[in-house]
Amino acid sequence: MKQNEERNRDSGHRPPDAPALRDGAGYEESVSRAREAERRGDTASALQHYERALAAVNALPGDVRAADTLRFLGSIHRERGETDRAERRYRESYQTAERSKYVVGMAQAANWLAVIAMGRGRLAEAAALFRNAHRMAARSGQDRLTGAIEQNLGILANIRGDLDAAVVHYRSALNWFRTAADEAMLGLVLNNLGLLHNDLQQWDQAQHAFDEAFELANRTGNRMLENSVEVNRAELHIGLGDLDAAEAACGRARSLAQQRGDRQREGEALRFLGTIARERGAFDDSDRLLEEAAGLAAECDDRLLMAEVAREMGELRVRREQHEEARIAFCRALDLFRAVGARLDGQRLEERMARLVA
Repeated sequence: MKQNEERNRDSGHRPPDAPALRDGAGYEESVSRAREAERRGDTASALQHYERALAAVNALPGDVRAADTLRFLGSIHRERGETDRAERRYRESYQTAERSKYVVGMAQAANWLAVIAMGRGRLAEAAALFRNAHRMAARSGQDRLTGAIEQNLGILANIRGDLDAAVVHYRSALNWFRTAADEAMLGLVLNNLGLLHNDLQQWDQAQHAFDEAFELANRTGNRMLENSVEVNRAELHIGLGDLDAAEAACGRARSLAQQRGDRQREGEALRFLGTIARERGAFDDSDRLLEEAAGLAAECDDRLLMAEVAREMGELRVRREQHEEARIAFCRALDLFRAVGARLDGQRLEERMARLVA
């Protein structure tokens, strides 16, 4: 869940070096170039080309492609960790689609607004938005979009600690994507299934899911998914006690994130690198890596990652026998887990704190 910087390009106006485009001229070319830039992981260029596309289609009042392009822009900003900008673009996309009675566009924008709300811990709002998006997508016969929303409902259930419901939603998403013959989205769901198996410490099943997801990501050229799988493999290897393999996965994940300008996934990789350093007894290195991860989590407004980093900082303080500092870090993590509705993580941390006191 948990996906690079040109500040002047979120205004909705064409970038200063883009020529004026009339009557929609150049729209398809600009979108094509933007998607190619995305495949390369060049989010700055992708933003530029999507802004050019938006400038082109804005010359055609009522053209539903404006809603699509605003959503594409939102997703680039989200991937770059620019959450406020992403949310603003998704809202603009929803409003634009609503004015044009473009139901599919409304469903897509509502789905992404729910993702933002979920990341910020507004779980009731996220659930309502997902349900609304699901109704519109199903009514419109959009198999792929329905599958995407089912996947996100699985993530939401996982955060809430309802693992049985998460499995049901993920399996439903897999069926929708198989119906739609969408390998790229199949890979995303398999990655999330792997995460669920990580949570359940079902390591063999997690490894199988991640391997299949990575193969699909590689086949479809989805570098963002490759990046996410590498992060999740790091967690798997830490769970198995293979710190060398975990460090290698983190190194690949961090390198990919830096190439793509993805601060959120770089923060996730740093969090695991901090954990690895702690387990090796390199406490100063662990402290530095976790502080870097905390900074990126705050920058991206990723509150779940903030909670996870705070928990790891607490464990580091325990190792250093700084018990009061550990308690403070654990309490901060627990507050954040509760704020984002991460019940299972909160419950496990409460149990950890009880053992510490005992």
